[in-house]
Amino acid sequence: MATGNDYRSIARKTDRPMWIWAGCALTSVLLLSGVAIAVAITVLNKDDPGTGAELPEVWPSKSGLALRPVPMPTGEMVTALTDDTGAQVLCQAIPEQRWEEILGGRTLREAGGACHAVTAELDVSAQMIPELPKDTSRGLPTRTTVAGKVAVIATDKDGTSLSVELVEVAPHNGASPVLRVSLRGRAIKNPETEGKAKALAEALIAGVTPPGPALPKIGEDGEIPLEKREPGPIKDQPLPVVSWLLCGELGRALGIPSDNAKPTFFAACELNGVTADYSELSSLVRPTTSVAGLPAQVDDGSVIVQLTNDPGGQTLKFKGTGDLTALAEKMVPPLLGR
Repeated sequence: MATGNDYRSIARKTDRPMWIWAGCALTSVLLLSGVAIAVAITVLNKDDPGTGAELPEVWPSKSGLALRPVPMPTGEMVTALTDDTGAQVLCQAIPEQRWEEILGGRTLREAGGACHAVTAELDVSAQMIPELPKDTSRGLPTRTTVAGKVAVIATDKDGTSLSVELVEVAPHNGASPVLRVSLRGRAIKNPETEGKAKALAEALIAGVTPPGPALPKIGEDGEIPLEKREPGPIKDQPLPVVSWLLCGELGRALGIPSDNAKPTFFAACELNGVTADYSELSSLVRPTTSVAGLPAQVDDGSVIVQLTNDPGGQTLKFKGTGDLTALAEKMVPPLLGR
């Protein structure tokens, strides 16, 4: 390192004052110190699990669906929705502001097989499932209560899985009477998730179960009592309601009263030897014609109408005797709200 005498010598040789050279040296030292501090901070932040969390730049995600308007269920009917509709309902059962209050930050939501939400720190899912789990990815759950209902909860260092039984229904009967809420950390270790899981479950239960009808009694073969409904579209309706709407349209299309129709819980109805069956997911449709302007597959004793662009997606299937294509032409438009 140069000494004070060295700086004076340099100043004489260059005709520059000594204080200029001293200032240059001090500036260099400060700059080098600043770089060292910045590097140290960067290294520390890199190792700090509580920093760097950000919301996704693209939303909905590649596998997610944007939220869309859906009718909100009442009573016990949330336990009888298809997976897609149930996900949409759960995501929208409480306002966005309430989501953010519970989860502690800005929240993005999308639908799919479940309602999926993320904050900068948490990854959250909510869906209806057939029964309380006996174990989870986080180990054996502990029995508890949420909103006065039987529940099981499991928590570990990564997050919490909470399941609440909303209605007592045998799983094989087709209903999904259990609300499952799962929270895990995205960018932090040991996130506080148990309290948030309980608060979110309570809010969702209140949002999707305002006073309303109970599930119809479900027989061993899935049969339910007939209930007459005004004509209307089946989209986003609970499965029993879809069955009742199918029964009504079958009667009108066949030109007979629907009093003897036999609805089942599984979105199907049989009347006078003809069955109409709605499916959210079906085997691949191989169109051979069109019905009501939609791709349709006609085989001996059946007509399958493809309701969406996905050949493996939603369908209406008609089985039985008689001119099923003509029957489908009459039934499909009102069932789709046309």
